[in-house]
Amino acid sequence: MDENTKFIAINGFILVGVLSLLVFPDVIFGLFFQMLHLLLEFAHIMFEFIESTLDHVVEHLLHTELHQTQVIVFYIIVSVASVGIYALWRTVPRYYWRAKNQLIAFWFWEKSTTYLYWQGLTVSQKTKLVTVSALSLYLLSFLVF
Repeated sequence: MDENTKFIAINGFILVGVLSLLVFPDVIFGLFFQMLHLLLEFAHIMFEFIESTLDHVVEHLLHTELHQTQVIVFYIIVSVASVGIYALWRTVPRYYWRAKNQLIAFWFWEKSTTYLYWQGLTVSQKTKLVTVSALSLYLLSFLVF
């Protein structure tokens, strides 16, 4: 697949996504929240599975009672969570600063290209652009509100 075909396909998918969001936003947001709910439900089931497996392993390896097993499993889970939180604490600031710098660069780039585009328009083209944008937002308000 050549670059032009990829460009057309990607822009087509973006256009279909934006139009779908504009035409039926309630369905798109409902689908998004349903998928988020399923993901969280799956994460909870996996946590329960891991906890139950740890309970059985600790109980059989160490020959402990129920309360002792629960305490041991609790501290194992806290230890694993602490290691994960420490790893996030070490890596998140680096990604935050990189994303912030890229966002600032993107903002300045878009601001300058928009300004240059606006300066290149004639008065009638500027009027048409503002009118079409205002009319589109006005009609969109009927779909949203």
